[in-house]
Amino acid sequence: MGPYSGDLWIGGGPFYYPPFQKDVSTIFASTPLVGNNKSGEYLIDVKSIQISGKTVPILNGATKICTLTPYTVLHTSIYKALVTAFVGTTKMAKAPAVKPFGACFLSNGGRAVPVIDLVLGGGAKWRIHGSNSLVKVNKNVVCLGFVDGGVKTKNPILLGGFQLEDNLVEFDLKASKFSFSSSLLLHNTSCTRDRLFGM
Repeated sequence: MGPYSGDLWIGGGPFYYPPFQKDVSTIFASTPLVGNNKSGEYLIDVKSIQISGKTVPILNGATKICTLTPYTVLHTSIYKALVTAFVGTTKMAKAPAVKPFGACFLSNGGRAVPVIDLVLGGGAKWRIHGSNSLVKVNKNVVCLGFVDGGVKTKNPILLGGFQLEDNLVEFDLKASKFSFSSSLLLHNTSCTRDRLFGM
């Protein structure tokens, strides 16, 4: 077994990623896909964002999942609320911003990273691991990996590739359902480990 860049699976599980001993699909949470699947866009309903349990107000509107976008793009109002809540919760010292990010921190002062949860339609929660919320931009600085998309965004939230890393996700178009593991790093494994077909 060795590391590689990830997986694309067609036809379902089981999904084994050592050393986690269970089929990863057994820890899936699910939420309905919304909108017209024929458009080729994958949309989900994010009801709210929580930072260490505190709710961040967001605009109504479908969230688009897009691996072609490197970092999650937020409507300005959501972005400002997220940054304010994150800065108010973290104990990391602030650092000068590094484009395209607006909130950066010194990484040598500890990594007490606030927990970010997306609360989805149907009551599911998608937990964003610290490695999916902070981008290391140089040896001493990390930045909150979300981008201000302005006030004229098509979708209030465009969920990008960085936040999807090491999340096993499943699109069931027949059932119009989106399932996800949250970060596999929480289970001491990742999508860059070889998948086993039986254990």
